Amino acid sequence: MPCPNCRCPSCLVDSTIPSTEFPLPTSELMATNRAPTDPEVAYSRDVINSTEKVVSLIQATIDDLEKRKSGLLGLIGTHRAAISPLRSFPPELLAETFAEYITMMEIHWRPPTRICPPLMLMGICSRWRQIILDTPRLW
Repeated sequence: MPCPNCRCPSCLVDSTIPSTEFPLPTSELMATNRAPTDPEVAYSRDVINSTEKVVSLIQATIDDLEKRKSGLLGLIGTHRAAISPLRSFPPELLAETFAEYITMMEIHWRPPTRICPPLMLMGICSRWRQIILDTPRLW
């Protein structure tokens, strides 16, 4: 029995999706090409309708779980970004790295529209922008 107030995938699925155990039509019908009787047709239609409802419930559950998964993956990404080692780099080390990058860009990269490399780096984040503004030799 699912736990009350639980939203774990196992309990959610167990509590919202009905059983899919239906007896099969008679083996005689399945083993021949004879036309089904009216009761067999009615039974098969009931099974089809019931099974389609179960499939719809399963799809709704999958959609709900996919939305929850997407939200959780976003939360993971946010927290990974928050503890990124790059956040703890000293500004002096980043300034040195930027200086090397800017030198390499000026020597080896000639784009059709020239954008000042410090300006490109300043667009990454506010911390990088401040480091570049505070380091006159990068200009």
